Amino acid sequence: MQVAVIGLGYVGCVTAACLADAGNTVVGIDSVAMKVEAVNAGHTPIVEPGLDEMVAANHAAGRLSASTDFARIDDVDVVFVCVGTPSAETGALDLTYVRAVATHLGTRLQGRSKPLTVVLRSTVLPGTTRNEFIPLMESSSGLTEGTDFFVTFTPEFLRESSAIIDFQNPPLSVIGAEHPASAELPAELFSSLGVPVQVVSTGVAEGLKYASNAYHAVKVTFANEIARICQASDIDGREVMSLFVQDRDLNVSAKYLRPGFAFGGSCLPKDVKALQHHADELAETVPLLQSLNDSNDRHIMRIVDVVKGFGVTSVAQIGLSFKPSTDDLRESPYVKLAAALEAEGIAVKAYDPIVDVDRLMGANAAFVEATLPHLSEMLTDSVTDCLEGAEVILLGTNNAEVCEEVLAHEAVAVVDLSGMLPVRVENLLRSRDVRPGTRAYTGAAW
Repeated sequence: MQVAVIGLGYVGCVTAACLADAGNTVVGIDSVAMKVEAVNAGHTPIVEPGLDEMVAANHAAGRLSASTDFARIDDVDVVFVCVGTPSAETGALDLTYVRAVATHLGTRLQGRSKPLTVVLRSTVLPGTTRNEFIPLMESSSGLTEGTDFFVTFTPEFLRESSAIIDFQNPPLSVIGAEHPASAELPAELFSSLGVPVQVVSTGVAEGLKYASNAYHAVKVTFANEIARICQASDIDGREVMSLFVQDRDLNVSAKYLRPGFAFGGSCLPKDVKALQHHADELAETVPLLQSLNDSNDRHIMRIVDVVKGFGVTSVAQIGLSFKPSTDDLRESPYVKLAAALEAEGIAVKAYDPIVDVDRLMGANAAFVEATLPHLSEMLTDSVTDCLEGAEVILLGTNNAEVCEEVLAHEAVAVVDLSGMLPVRVENLLRSRDVRPGTRAYTGAAW
């Protein structure tokens, strides 16, 4: 395939060399003459193990060249955009180069004998491809993406010093596209990488890149904060974390990484508070750990804001215990939510098949008494009673029978707190006609 790579920085140079090594004919385009001259001399303009040899071999084979002439894109099938997106002084992402390339690409589209496919590889925030990059190309070309030309966003997961291995052995291959046809040529290019190509929306692909990098930063910071607390107590945090990562069921796994409602129960809130207090006693600053309960509380209040935004005075809340199949209400975010709604003057009717206020005892009863002393007045005996007269339903379970009762009930707005509803149920909820100006289905954070 004939490919152009715009931007011969770190990502662009590795992408160009690896695509050429896979048998494609690639031209790298950059305004910096020194970079272009290096590639055309068979050398890499960046330092990366194995890259100089790969550039030399593919340049010698006639598959890799470089140019400062943007018009070289006129003869290619696919263009990769790998220009920089640096941080502004405010921390905002600077899209100057991305916008300039989008506009310039658009001006080159008229008169092409076949549609051009553009692969945006620069790291951009969710919504950028759909809301900025594509409109700029359409505006400067007078053409329509999805028919006259194609645009995708394809995140890269390259690490410096192992970039070639990362390119050739990716953990996953994701293509973001607004139209299925836009993903066809990129999928063909990446088909040799040995992992299935997953086509999603451009926003999901952009979000994946940021989620990955943010999570990597979280992991580094978490390990370092735990280590600082351990060191202050004359404990080797390296040994702690070495054991920590051996748990591949909960600690290093997909568990707890699905968006849903806030955490609660007898362990997580208490232990996080204890760790925060212990860090204070040790005079150790641990901003990440200190933020956990505040962020969790903000997640609860977000639902309060959502409900208030509906302009209603009564809700049905299904689910009270901090997790299914237990009557443990200690630090339950669902109890806190009901209390917060009540404080805002919103009447709450609640249902939980296991919770019996008269049987609560000890810390369980004490938490309810302190947080929601009128819980017994809110509780109903059945889902039907709970739903009666409700203007909004807060659904904290994916129980099949409960879901069917909700679907059979009068159509009102549903806020999904579990994030685990069957696809069929979620789609049916989304499709229902509810009060004008109100969304039929809203997720806790989706």
